Amino acid sequence: MTKVDSLSSPASSDRPGGHRGRTIAIVIAAVVVAALVVTALVLAGARGAATNAGNQQPGGGPAVIPGASTTSPQPPAPTATPATGKATSKPKVDPRYGATVDQTVGKNVDAKLSGGMTAKIVSIEPVDAKAIRAGETAGSAIKVTIALTNTTGKDVSLSQVSVNSYYGSKSTPAVALSNGAKPLHGSLANGATASGVYLFSVPADQRAAAVVTMTDAAGAPVTVFK
Repeated sequence: MTKVDSLSSPASSDRPGGHRGRTIAIVIAAVVVAALVVTALVLAGARGAATNAGNQQPGGGPAVIPGASTTSPQPPAPTATPATGKATSKPKVDPRYGATVDQTVGKNVDAKLSGGMTAKIVSIEPVDAKAIRAGETAGSAIKVTIALTNTTGKDVSLSQVSVNSYYGSKSTPAVALSNGAKPLHGSLANGATASGVYLFSVPADQRAAAVVTMTDAAGAPVTVFK
């Protein structure tokens, strides 16, 4: 080879084909790198979305921890009252006496009245009464003597003490008489005892079976002495 021929032959690296190969390789490498970067970004975004989804319930609520209750604790249920087998109802008015009956006792029994005082019928005597006021009837009657003891722990007014009598199969109300009557009145000190006398017009054949009712407070249930 002559010197002219050596100078005129370009190096293999300076050939047009060599430049194109390097360019293609660089482009491919750049594309691969870009693809890897894009893939990494996509995967990072997917992981972030998955994490956010795991921390949120549908509708934006807090995450549900497996095995944990999602409801607020409820207050303890009220304890049921044991059944007694007896129906509770409002006391009914006894049509015979026009009032609710608290108790029925014997005529010689010390009875605790609804208001807290203790009463006892000392005696019931048959008498012939005189009519003094309008509506009263002279003739056969009963005289009822009552002892009332204040066991309430405080002084009590006797103005609300009420005594009545009834007779016969239909519990007919006996008319109260004023001649000889000494109703309880005034105030009764705690621990003290007072006596009262009441007269009622009752047919002679009904006097032995007459019923006496008593209460020591207005509107309170009555105690029946019979």
